[in-house]
Amino acid sequence: MSEPRPSVVIVGPTSDESLESCYARAFAAAGWQVHRWTPSSADAGVARGGAAGRLFARFVHVEAWRRKSGLELLRLVDGIRPRILLVIDTGGVRAGTLGQIRVRCPETSIYCVYPDSPHNLDVERIAAFPMFDRVGTSSPAWVEIFRRLGAPEPTYMPFAADPSLHAPSAPNPAHRADLCFVGTWRPEREAFLETFADLDLRIWGSEYWRTRTRRGSPLRERWAGRPLRGHELGSVCMSTKIMLNVMDPATWPGPNMRTFEQAACRAFSLTTRTPAVLELFTEGVDIECFADAAEARQKAERYLADESARVRIAQAGFDLVLSRHTYAQRVAALTAWSPSLPAGRSARTVAAH
Repeated sequence: MSEPRPSVVIVGPTSDESLESCYARAFAAAGWQVHRWTPSSADAGVARGGAAGRLFARFVHVEAWRRKSGLELLRLVDGIRPRILLVIDTGGVRAGTLGQIRVRCPETSIYCVYPDSPHNLDVERIAAFPMFDRVGTSSPAWVEIFRRLGAPEPTYMPFAADPSLHAPSAPNPAHRADLCFVGTWRPEREAFLETFADLDLRIWGSEYWRTRTRRGSPLRERWAGRPLRGHELGSVCMSTKIMLNVMDPATWPGPNMRTFEQAACRAFSLTTRTPAVLELFTEGVDIECFADAAEARQKAERYLADESARVRIAQAGFDLVLSRHTYAQRVAALTAWSPSLPAGRSARTVAAH
């Protein structure tokens, strides 16, 4: 008689392109039973006041409702008794709920993979840190900061690629451009991208590129009119000569999601140069980097004129990411974690160098 498959409960959004879903697919492919729980849906389910109350709960934390919705997570974990409870982000999960799960389900390892920088932590998220057996952070620069904030055994767990979502696909004439940037508007990104406004540049992102850019900005004409959706990234990468990857102060030093996702789509990426990026990639071999807008412009002009170099670097980045940086490999590292490591042990790096 075969042993039952191990189970994992993953907390967070369930959209196909979410980080939570990337992990869910990797766990399922590894033979795990995967269960999902979404804080926002649970909050909406206990909100008072009908549709207005559900809308209010999306933007305002009501402690009584949050405590009641947390019971749903407690009951789910208590009923399944999974080997792992994996919380992505920690937003919407009360520290007290995690504490009671530890009491009721001592055999369940409780892990957090926090996908953002310390800048975006709030009191609720920080309060939850001590309840985890281990917390993964997406940049090596943030490991010590997370330790100081109370995270046990902070471990560098970088983003990765999900080959079922991030993969090359047929070029689309509607996506064709010399340069492309995918991401949300921010003032520093606007200033940087205006360096390329005289070139064949396309920007994919929310309508902030129309409403928040400065009056008269040439970038409004470069905006594609909407964000990218799911598998479209593969087509855009294969239809674009150079994909720009810009890290701003809130995400520096990365590596950010696009570092891996664009490479998995066989894109030629021109990326902000940081120590964290260069720990995983080799500049001029499987990625190309810049320090500022002037260097980015110089390298863009150089590589727009050198197709063979673009193809060589794009293929090398593709090979590197698929061999070392997929969510299947992140799941293998995560399932090898042990909550019984001695206190004070130095954080480990799971990424292959």
